[in-house]
Amino acid sequence: MNDKRLPKVAVIGAGWSGLAAAAALAGKSELVVFEAGKTAGGRARSLGRAVEGFSFLDNGQHIMLGAYHAMQTLMKTVGVDFDKAFMRLPLQWYMADGLRFQTGILPAPWHIVKAVLFAKGISFGEKIALSRQMRALQLRRNSEPDKTVAQWLSEWRVSRRLQSGFWQPLVLGALNTPLTSASVNTLANVVQDGVCAGKAAGNYWLPKQDLGALLAEPALAWLKRQGVGIRMGERVGRLQTLPGGRVAVNGEAFDAVVTAVAPYHAAALWPKETPSSLTSVLDGYAYHAITTVYLCYAEPVKLPAALTGFAEGTAQWLLARGGLGGDEHEVAAVISVSDELSIRDSADWMAQVHADVKRVCPDIGEPLAGRVITEKRATVASTPNRQRPDCAWLHHQNIYPAGDYLHERYPATLEAAVQSGQAAAALLLADWRR
Repeated sequence: MNDKRLPKVAVIGAGWSGLAAAAALAGKSELVVFEAGKTAGGRARSLGRAVEGFSFLDNGQHIMLGAYHAMQTLMKTVGVDFDKAFMRLPLQWYMADGLRFQTGILPAPWHIVKAVLFAKGISFGEKIALSRQMRALQLRRNSEPDKTVAQWLSEWRVSRRLQSGFWQPLVLGALNTPLTSASVNTLANVVQDGVCAGKAAGNYWLPKQDLGALLAEPALAWLKRQGVGIRMGERVGRLQTLPGGRVAVNGEAFDAVVTAVAPYHAAALWPKETPSSLTSVLDGYAYHAITTVYLCYAEPVKLPAALTGFAEGTAQWLLARGGLGGDEHEVAAVISVSDELSIRDSADWMAQVHADVKRVCPDIGEPLAGRVITEKRATVASTPNRQRPDCAWLHHQNIYPAGDYLHERYPATLEAAVQSGQAAAALLLADWRR
């Protein structure tokens, strides 16, 4: 791709990975973004404002961290106002039925040490044990043989109370994978680059806006101002390789293409001559669901903590939406790995979550409205030694995959998606300059 002109580039998919790639390519290429849906954002998108009795609805309630540096860079680029967009809170852990701690003013890592030593809901011996377990993950190297978190916990003889009150909700929330199949090396990466990376890295960044206003809308508006072509509602068929290294997208020739789509859509998008050894990796992936339950009450919902969790319950985390830019009568419940529960009916989901709300708000009445949203293939399972596809063949065809499933260190998170999109754009531009 040796040429002095700007490359003509297509980005396929306007999720967070595609938007990150597009922002990195804007001004450095003749760029067109294709999105099959009518709404940008991918699996972190808005479903609308003031709908069905709610202030706004998203396809999932996302919890972000101060360690999401690539996300912050992207948002700064497109002009997001962090003060309007997020509630930022110090790291805290509040299980309504168990372990509770909150970090204070001490510098890292002593803010974590003190928080655990003064934690409530566990014995002093368990506090020492938890500190040692966290330290072990902090020092763990990816070169060590991978195993499941359940195996690692067994080797450390972790008590049932610590497993149910800390490790299980942490792993489900961060990896969206059960303890019995979650990678301990991936968990260690999350701990090292998140909680243990510095005091600010572990802070909660809770969105105060719907996900469209949070990123997708300002990103699309910014891209349009940069002269980027945005084609919403245009589905792309299988890519075709052309003579001279160009790639056809719906019959239009481009110098390079970024495919920022889910892994279960990627194989059908890549050229028909793509090696089976590459697509077979994607065929072997397992997925887990995430269910979000929204409930609206006549009374204001007042939770004991901004992020209230349950060691034993259907809802793993509750968030009162009054403090997050929504209506104070609304609550959002997050259930990771929801495919492993036997609940299938929306009425049952709402009844189970309402029972959890009543555990911390006993005087709350019956909900006036409810909505259940399940992403059936929300994330790729973060299993030990999960193989990533070797994309070298695609790169030689000037096709650059992007997506959270490609990240070498992280589970399927928004930060992984953004980093992957930025990395794909950087590689594309480097190849073009060469």
